[in-house]
Amino acid sequence: MEPKTPNKKKSLIGWILIAITLTGGIALYYRQYPSPETRRELSAEGIFVD
Repeated sequence: MEPKTPNKKKSLIGWILIAITLTGGIALYYRQYPSPETRRELSAEGIFVD
């Protein structure tokens, strides 16, 4: 019987995939809302929508 030890290779691959996902999400967000002024305008418009 072998002792149960976490597979370091699978763990590393998991962390790399998480990092890629987060980086991609941040990049898409800033591509869609490029400047702080644009984000501020959109949030102010969202508050006062009738």
